[in-house]
Amino acid sequence: MENTNQIQKRFVVFLDIMGFKERVARSSAETLYSELTDFNRDITNIINSTKKVQLDDLNQQSGVSDIALDTEEDGIHDILLAQFSDSIVLFSSDNTKESLLSISNVAKRIMQSAMDREKPIPLKGALAEGNITCDMPKQLFFGQALIDAYLLEENVQYYGVAVHHSAEKSIMDYGGTLFKDTLIPLKSGKINHYELVWYNEATEDIRQGLNRIRLTVSDSPRKYIDNTNAVIDSYLNKG
Repeated sequence: MENTNQIQKRFVVFLDIMGFKERVARSSAETLYSELTDFNRDITNIINSTKKVQLDDLNQQSGVSDIALDTEEDGIHDILLAQFSDSIVLFSSDNTKESLLSISNVAKRIMQSAMDREKPIPLKGALAEGNITCDMPKQLFFGQALIDAYLLEENVQYYGVAVHHSAEKSIMDYGGTLFKDTLIPLKSGKINHYELVWYNEATEDIRQGLNRIRLTVSDSPRKYIDNTNAVIDSYLNKG
């Protein structure tokens, strides 16, 4: 895809694996490698299945089965993945409404997959929008939106994905139920931001995942569990 090596307005989701240093300290290299490899496989499958849904939709619209479509001109909104150490970064191919929907659904499914494991992988993150350069062959990524997503993620204090103000207008124009404007826990306190509603279809499974995390942490890390439960409770109570 030609545009992936160019400066392009995109959406970016920056996700951070919580407690990674603790995992490194308490797990063997082989065990940690196996867990991360399995999780990476799940992420890749989520991205590929999202693309397949888009292809199936286009095939249905065209009335032709199994046609070869793999470019942006054909309406495929690819999600690019960069993963290193405790960071997972998703990039959309552009900043269209369709790309927002695609990257948001991928992020939602990744959050759910991370929690629905025997050993949950708690994530927190942020979504931003702006010019980003992506050179996949060279693994070179830079742009203000990436910085914005990273800095906001650093301040998030629950397992969730907050929306940076750079993407807020796109979120508002999109509408739908994928995002909700609500009070979320940040380092500076509870502040109104849009957030990705990643927990609405699997609340009980996520609660069970939070309980499994609880058995592995004490003191301040537990505030992320409490804060996540509080955000979920607020969502369910307000409907």
